[in-house]
Amino acid sequence: MTGGASRLRVGLDFGLTTTDAVAWPGPAGAPLGEPLGHVTLQRPGPADTAVLARALRELGVEAGQVARLAVTGGRSRNLPDTWSGVPLAKVPEPEAIGRGGLALAGVRRALVVSCGTGTAMVMADRDLGTYRHVSGTAVGGGTLVGLGHALLGERDAQALADLAAAGDASGVDTTLGEVLGGGVGDLPPEATAVNLGRLADLAGPPTAADLAAGLVAMIAQVIALLAINAARAHDLADVVATGRLAQLAPVRAVFDAVADLYHRPRFAVPEDGARATAVGAVMAVDRRG
Repeated sequence: MTGGASRLRVGLDFGLTTTDAVAWPGPAGAPLGEPLGHVTLQRPGPADTAVLARALRELGVEAGQVARLAVTGGRSRNLPDTWSGVPLAKVPEPEAIGRGGLALAGVRRALVVSCGTGTAMVMADRDLGTYRHVSGTAVGGGTLVGLGHALLGERDAQALADLAAAGDASGVDTTLGEVLGGGVGDLPPEATAVNLGRLADLAGPPTAADLAAGLVAMIAQVIALLAINAARAHDLADVVATGRLAQLAPVRAVFDAVADLYHRPRFAVPEDGARATAVGAVMAVDRRG
């Protein structure tokens, strides 16, 4: 992307596990459309100018090409106001999460659930311009990677998801039918009663695939149940799930199953949702003019 006189808008979302950078052409307010480029830095460390410089370098963007640089997440608020002659526009993370999630899902009002290392839940209303953190959980992608590494010797989230897809959580979980002899309320007997509750009673170690499936089920169920309750509490019909964890097929399957159990619409999971917060940061700065 180097070379040329085009002026770019760049969004950076600093995270504990990954930092995302996305670049678009055009003046403020122009439709974003497809980005010119995007990069993801793995475990880059806290937000600082060295990480920022690395992200632009890997994008193939020079500071002189950047008209707007929107930063959010992590410790971005501690960055200087200007870097290499480019003003840094600091966007509150709830606003970036909310704007990006709504835009990518094509809705105007929703609970936007950012499934990152941990999980943040934002009440987002585009018409009112309201983006407020209302709930969340420390359970997220970092939990999957941490437990996967400790229990299975695997710290790659996609590899853990692939393993989970080949397993069955019922091999390690206890169901309501086993505990109560049947369902409870609207929940059927096969619904999970205790995540990983079968482990202490197994004659031998579980299969790696079943354990991975149990880890995914536990993490995704926690997020989905909290999201459904938060959406109900704030009278939000739609839930949008963004972030890398939500892109994993077994996680999406659990989200769907939980939504079905509670008679709620299934969560919207935008295809480009892994970069939703970086998208929202640029949108927020565009809005400022």
